[in-house]
Amino acid sequence: MRRLVLCAGLAAGLLPSSVGAQSLPLTEADALARLSPSSPRVRAIRAGIDVARADVLAAGRWPNPRLTYDRESVAGVTENITTIAQALPISGRLRLQVRAASALVDAAANRADDDLRRARADLRIAFAQLAAAQAREQELGRARDRLRELAGVLARREAAGDAAGFDRLRAEREVLDVETDRAAAAADRVRAQATLAGFFAEAIEPDRIVAMDVITPRPDLPPVDALLERAESVRGELLALRKEIGAARFSEQAARRRLVPDPEIVAGSKSSNVGRDIGSVVMVQATIPLFDRARPERAQAQARAHEAEARAEALRIVLRADIAALRASVIQQRETATRYRAAAASGDQIERIAQVSYDAGERGILEVLDAYRTGASARVRQAVLDGAVRQAEIELEFASGWEIR
Repeated sequence: MRRLVLCAGLAAGLLPSSVGAQSLPLTEADALARLSPSSPRVRAIRAGIDVARADVLAAGRWPNPRLTYDRESVAGVTENITTIAQALPISGRLRLQVRAASALVDAAANRADDDLRRARADLRIAFAQLAAAQAREQELGRARDRLRELAGVLARREAAGDAAGFDRLRAEREVLDVETDRAAAAADRVRAQATLAGFFAEAIEPDRIVAMDVITPRPDLPPVDALLERAESVRGELLALRKEIGAARFSEQAARRRLVPDPEIVAGSKSSNVGRDIGSVVMVQATIPLFDRARPERAQAQARAHEAEARAEALRIVLRADIAALRASVIQQRETATRYRAAAASGDQIERIAQVSYDAGERGILEVLDAYRTGASARVRQAVLDGAVRQAEIELEFASGWEIR
């Protein structure tokens, strides 16, 4: 219950003025839940698996029987021969082809899992961008309101003859500049809302979405070797390449089985107008692998296996480099955001000191506006730094398969 009350309070503070009561507050978990199996994006990702499954059916398909009718007539003697021929694939080649196609189905499933993880990561990045844009818009809106109050005070002082018109005009110009920055942040928010809405299964008006970004302590990052080990066990592309290597081996074995002839059984009847007798026809035939010894098929399967092995090895090298770089980036950006938060904590105090000094006639209006601008810039930059930390963490999670909770 306390958590619901907290979320409701946060939503009330973060709602854009254009949305009002029609808003749809979402946490990151809520947004991920809306990327359901019924989502067009998810269905498009999974569709490739069904295509691969159809190849399994094709690989295990038996040849159809062949019906033959032959009529021969010589010197008044007519013979009719009707036969049915059926090839018997007993060499085991079909079974190996099915196993190769099944391995490719597993590879397609692994790649689909990776694509789905990428979609989830992109959704989370869009959520982080929305949260950062909301924070920037909110901070700039507060700075604009404070400057408007200051401009109003200066206008009253000017009317009373206690302040120069320059001070009022300069404060109003600062209000205009801050409002322009706030409008740019609002445009970023709108783009992030549209991007986030594109992941959902149901149609939602993008401007209703409000990101409820709850900041929690971040755990320490595992070492590079542990992250790489995790990546090798869960990354879909690497697992798919391993399945493709297995499929190529099965295809090579199936090609070698082509050297074992599959017999064709022929059975039927033969009749003649002489004596009106009907006899039987039985025949067994097979293709002798004299010229076609499946060398192209074996070479192709071996080449595919070597290609998949090379790609898997290259991917391992790239993964290690990416994980090491992303881990270092997360650590550095965390430290930068933490240091900046500690250093910028005095922004409000600087604003108060500047205001008091201006009221006492010790400082000019430019110094007061600079203090306001510095405080607002610090708060906006902190939101940007926090968003950059979150995005770097998400990219590290995708690369390594280790989720930061």
